[in-house]
Amino acid sequence: MVSDNYKVKIEYGVAAVIALIGIFFIYQAFTIKVSGEAVGPRTMPMAIAVSLVIGSAWLAVRALNGKVGEVKAEYGFKDSDLQRIALVIGCGILFVVSFWLFGFFTAVIIGYVAALYAFGVRNKLKICISAIPMAYVLHWLFMGVMMLNDPRGRLVDLRPLTDVLIGN
Repeated sequence: MVSDNYKVKIEYGVAAVIALIGIFFIYQAFTIKVSGEAVGPRTMPMAIAVSLVIGSAWLAVRALNGKVGEVKAEYGFKDSDLQRIALVIGCGILFVVSFWLFGFFTAVIIGYVAALYAFGVRNKLKICISAIPMAYVLHWLFMGVMMLNDPRGRLVDLRPLTDVLIGN
């Protein structure tokens, strides 16, 4: 029963994290301007965000009902590298804070560099050579091709510079 209780706690934790991510993205989806179309630019981001919240509620209800299955070997955090887990969670937090302060392009660079560091990449040349192209490609894909909302950074608004990269 102890292992089942452990798995229920893990499922509650996963449900809570997914719910927080979904709520954050619902908030972000409301920053997208509405158009007069039945299916506008806010539709897909809102559908994904709401799906995350519904999915997290489903996980929580399953955990509440004890339908979490048996604990398998190496499940959860018992045998995990807690420092690496904390670093990965920190990368996500750093990305969100960077996004809010500096906008998407800079947040991708900061988050990508932090993730590489969290996974043990220490070669500065590889980090520098890969971070800028990654930010450019993601910016081009999301803002240029998909035409997603690119909110301004609260501290610095780099959109005039990054919009040049995608031809706006």
